[in-house]
Amino acid sequence: MRLLIIGAGRTGKKLASKFCSMEHDVIMIDNNANVLTNIDSEVDVLLVEGNGSAPDILENAEVAKADVVVAVTSKDEVNLMACHYARRAGVCRTIARISDMSYINSPLVDLEKLGIDRAVNHNEECAQEILNVLCLPGTIEVTNLLGGRITAVGFKLPSASPLLDKPLEQFKEDKRFLNVRFIGLVHEDKLEIPRGKSCFSEGDDVYVVLIPAETASFLDWVMGEQRQNLRKVIIAGGSDLGLSLAKLLEETSIKTVLIEDDRIQAEYASELLNKCLVINADASKSAMFKELGTDLETAFVAVTGDEEMNIVSCIHAKQLGAGFTVARIDKQEYAPIIGKLRLIDCIINPYLALIRTILQFVHGENVVDVGLFHRISGELLEIAIKAGSKKVSVRLSETNLPKGMIIAAVRRGNEAFIPTGEFVFRENDRLAVYCLPNVVNKLKSIFK
Repeated sequence: MRLLIIGAGRTGKKLASKFCSMEHDVIMIDNNANVLTNIDSEVDVLLVEGNGSAPDILENAEVAKADVVVAVTSKDEVNLMACHYARRAGVCRTIARISDMSYINSPLVDLEKLGIDRAVNHNEECAQEILNVLCLPGTIEVTNLLGGRITAVGFKLPSASPLLDKPLEQFKEDKRFLNVRFIGLVHEDKLEIPRGKSCFSEGDDVYVVLIPAETASFLDWVMGEQRQNLRKVIIAGGSDLGLSLAKLLEETSIKTVLIEDDRIQAEYASELLNKCLVINADASKSAMFKELGTDLETAFVAVTGDEEMNIVSCIHAKQLGAGFTVARIDKQEYAPIIGKLRLIDCIINPYLALIRTILQFVHGENVVDVGLFHRISGELLEIAIKAGSKKVSVRLSETNLPKGMIIAAVRRGNEAFIPTGEFVFRENDRLAVYCLPNVVNKLKSIFK
């Protein structure tokens, strides 16, 4: 597949690296020659210098040959016009990163007529991911699929969990497990899909898919007394992501404090927020934590643009008593190190929202949605069983799925459930399928 990425900043570079690793052809446009030079030494892409919204530059990049165009410059207007011209050139799929939500929400803007398939505000989506975790104490990751009818959660097993040191098959008669599917287990840095003989140890990262209504009770059983409700959230960083999260938290009962060291930005945040306390200060100072008070019912969320500072401040907050920490980490290579050392409870990469959106187009027309995790590799994909599919009328037990792939849940009409081996596929079913990286490319042939 041929992808044209407009904008070679941090976001564009991450996207290029991701899709080059998947062996797709990638072309990048940027008007900064120095940025392009740096990328040329790190990523195997075709580079074009110039304004990504200029028709002649797009023609030089052979935009008409692209399967997907992704515009991720820092200017919304450039992204909108680039996608518009790409559609006029015959490109089937266009994605624009939009920072100003008025372009998405205003009745004056018709994105479809502009030729834009998806407008993505990754700060808004990332803020929602953080909120999902904060509202489900005990989790380290939360994502939804099948129209919100199933929830995938990750959690770290505590010392007193009833899951410890027992094979999973021992729980097959337990009613708690009727609507739960285990999809991921990280033990000693090794990721696998749990099977009947799998056992769990203290500190393992475990991922399950289950019905939202049963999520809280299942986590109560798994986590026990170590599942603490959050009373207060302290956010370090008052830029777009921090502001978006603070706005969402204002709609909950959780007390929220936003710390921003830039005075002008702090004043701007204070004007936009109603209930949240905004403080102009350095969030890394011990005195600030002591003044605000941190305990096991306090979450500290570091989302500044300095990821090293985010890591350090989260460790500091933990030492001073915070019960839960979240850090924005842009470098994906940091994730396994942080996970292994157990430095931070939850890590967030805002670029996954864009990667997830693009993957929907890359995987083919029967992939409706994609869920990605921050701490483990692989993808949770929503697959549509279309008319004429070779899987229609086939039992799940008769489907020879490769090792590293599991059907986690099914949506049929308005009902979502965990399928058994006797489940029979029907036309229009939606499947939630978790795949390890080495088998993702086999999906298309299995479910076509």
